[in-house]
Amino acid sequence: MSAINLEDAKAFLDVIHEADDGKLQILLDAAEDEALQFIDAPYPYIPDSEPVSEPALPASFVMGVLLLLQANYQATPDDARKLRDAAEIKLMPFRCGLGV
Repeated sequence: MSAINLEDAKAFLDVIHEADDGKLQILLDAAEDEALQFIDAPYPYIPDSEPVSEPALPASFVMGVLLLLQANYQATPDDARKLRDAAEIKLMPFRCGLGV
C-alpha cells in the first residue's frame, strides 16, 4: 500500500471516475516501489528530522512518484521516457550510496 493517497494521485492525473481505481492503486504502489529502489533506501532520508509515527513524504519525492505513475498510466512511449527522466531529477537528491 502506497504512502501516497489514491485520491491525490487521481487528482494529479485528472482522473474523475472510479473505474480504474484498482489498476491505479497497483500502478501507484509500483511507482513508489520503483522510486524507493532508485534512491536505494526504504524511505526518503530527511536529515535532522525527528522520528514520527507516520512521516510525511517530501513534496519532491511525491512528485517523482506521481511522474512515474503518469508514465505508466497515461503516457505515450516517447512521453513516458520524458516523464521518467523528470522523475529521476526529482528523486536524485534522495539517492543514497553514490560514494560522495
